[in-house]
Amino acid sequence: MEIIHKSLQEQTLRSTIEDLPDEVLEFILSFLPPYRDLENCGGVCRRWYACAQNVLHKTSIKLVKAIGEFKILWKNLSPTNMFPVITKRFSHAACILENSMYIFGGCTTNSTSFNDLWKFDLSTRKWVRPLATGTYPVPKAYTTMVHYKNYLIVFGGWTYPSLSQYYQNVTMFNEIHFYCLETNKWILINASNSPPPMAGHSACVRDDEMVVFGGLVLSTANSHQIQCSNDVWVLDIPSLTWRKQPTTKPRPSPRYAQSLLELDCGRLMLLGGVQTLHNRFVYSDCWVLTMKGSTWTWKELAVKNKEWAAANIWCNPACKVGDKVVSLSRSRNGWNSAKPLVTSAVRLSALSRPEGAPVSVRVQQSLQRPLDRDQNINGRRGELPRRPSNPLKCEQNDSNVEPVAGPSNAQISPRKVTIEPQNDINVNIDDSGLSSDNKLSSNNLDCAKKDLAIKRNKNKNKGLKIVRQLQEANKYRMAAFACDSSINNSAPENDLINQRQIAHLEHRRELPPQDIAQQRQPAVKKIKRNTLSMHVLDISTVLNENTLNYVSWLCPRLGEMNGAPEELVMYSLVKGNGELIMFGGVHNDISILTFSEHQNMYSNSLHFITPPRDII
Repeated sequence: MEIIHKSLQEQTLRSTIEDLPDEVLEFILSFLPPYRDLENCGGVCRRWYACAQNVLHKTSIKLVKAIGEFKILWKNLSPTNMFPVITKRFSHAACILENSMYIFGGCTTNSTSFNDLWKFDLSTRKWVRPLATGTYPVPKAYTTMVHYKNYLIVFGGWTYPSLSQYYQNVTMFNEIHFYCLETNKWILINASNSPPPMAGHSACVRDDEMVVFGGLVLSTANSHQIQCSNDVWVLDIPSLTWRKQPTTKPRPSPRYAQSLLELDCGRLMLLGGVQTLHNRFVYSDCWVLTMKGSTWTWKELAVKNKEWAAANIWCNPACKVGDKVVSLSRSRNGWNSAKPLVTSAVRLSALSRPEGAPVSVRVQQSLQRPLDRDQNINGRRGELPRRPSNPLKCEQNDSNVEPVAGPSNAQISPRKVTIEPQNDINVNIDDSGLSSDNKLSSNNLDCAKKDLAIKRNKNKNKGLKIVRQLQEANKYRMAAFACDSSINNSAPENDLINQRQIAHLEHRRELPPQDIAQQRQPAVKKIKRNTLSMHVLDISTVLNENTLNYVSWLCPRLGEMNGAPEELVMYSLVKGNGELIMFGGVHNDISILTFSEHQNMYSNSLHFITPPRDII
């Protein structure tokens, strides 16, 4: 027995990782980030290279399966503990090349645009800002960035109108900048037959060509007017030559902020978009562009199950994952809440501006429009106090009563409130409309009632002081939203609420001071914000040589997912190795943000969507 035990021990000591089955080795390698670390492991030997490739393939398949079944995991990475940290922004450009995600440009709603380039190392999960040489692009947003071989191609975009008197106009660009990863240098390209300056367009690389669709362009008739486009422009990258590609009719409507996805080597898919220059049209249609022959062909696809579509497909990018298209939007529980915030400066209000005003005037008015943070009480902004039913009493009291605006100051018919400017004079409130001084002077009242009335008069100024402060504040705060309600002589809707408030104040007067202190203060109700939910479009009917003429939205998962971020728009969404990466954005509904949180309306956090891990 001792001889057998020693032989087993010697055999165990001679065992290495090479003796593990391929399934176990692949399971161990799956814990590594599927980027540079996994590539380094694949360089050990042929067996490890095959296992690393299987890990990448299985990770991609698991991601597609998890998205189709809505069984995903959210992983959030806050930049709090990271250095350096990228600036908060939205409407930036993003793409993945090799083992890094690149971010360029973007803007904020305070007329700030960026021209910085950041690299996020997907292996180390760290930000790096390359200090490149060459000719930098100007600060701009609503641009596109695609990768071609070892280059990043940045095209188009626009800048906000500056508050300076020297830069008042919206500026669009049609410049092309190449960023070379090997030399870390920006190169400005002078291409022939360039398209007009544009922003909010979409671009995709096909072989040696960059295809550009739609966007916002300057009108050819009036250089101060902006219009939407549905043209297709193609850049031949080796020769640096543009051409306007002829397409068949019918074609998609002019739009911007759409998603252009590559189906295969000869077809592109167009999804969503918006047109807000004259009338607001939000598109949820789907088109396929077949890039064959001298004239390319547009074909519209029927979209099934539109009730399960993403709520804001036009301001949220779509990302293709296998035979699915993913869009992150408001969860189903928040569809009936506030309307989305349109942060694009092109959505200009037609109010308070002359017809045909220049773009600079319209955009400047849009940016300087103050935000309305007044509370909406009972669905109304405020009202003037209603007139009493007796016109004679109204005429007698008009000279002494000052009208106070606001719903909390509506006239109370069964009670009388008398407020004196001096704090030392007692303020009397009585249900019968008679002053308490007249009642106390009556000989029918005994001494006990007199003592009780004196005690009440000493304590009631505390509650009524609050009422007087609210009246003075509401008189000016809500006056701009006051509406005349003199036509309706019915009882005010807020009388019951005011009666309860005054009854509560009277109850507090009767309580001893120690009982008032013992009352628990009501907890501040925390506003529940909307979270992002995943919406999936099944495009398997048009892939893999399928010729069906429809795509369909899958029934989303009900309820919120653990770790899902708060609702954002104008973010970037790209596909990595076995994961989706979301960065940046701006809060959709800024009305829920307090003054202290207003500076946090932009985001520079990273959110990852991954499939669940297998267990063996």
